[in-house]
Amino acid sequence: MVKPNQGYVLITVLVVIVLMMAAGTLLAGSLQYRMWLLRQEAQDIHLSALIDAGFAQALDRLSQSHFWPGSAEQGVGGGTVEVEVEMGDRTLTRIVTVTTTYGVGGRSVRAVVQLSDHVQPRVLEWIPVAFDPLQAR
Repeated sequence: MVKPNQGYVLITVLVVIVLMMAAGTLLAGSLQYRMWLLRQEAQDIHLSALIDAGFAQALDRLSQSHFWPGSAEQGVGGGTVEVEVEMGDRTLTRIVTVTTTYGVGGRSVRAVVQLSDHVQPRVLEWIPVAFDPLQAR
């Protein structure tokens, strides 16, 4: 003997299963997006640290020699750092460009540095530069 409500119970169970699967898919997508954001943040932090290291090296070397030309691309902490130094508008200014890469990303920053014989070099201006990944490789 078949009860008349058995079909509705089966349909209700199937609807609940489909809704649970949809909720699981949305949750998985949300977690995947959060992981992507965390990877991006880690990459940004790493690139910032590499930029800071490049400028620290440049300021240290410029304090020792005002005519330091910069350094070729070198591997640092899983990424790369390249430092270029150009003459500035005035006699004791230099334009320092630090380009870093890490993973699939990169960053480039240019700074105007004032030199002095008696004081540590001083950054006058800090300018983010558009990064060209093809040029950096």
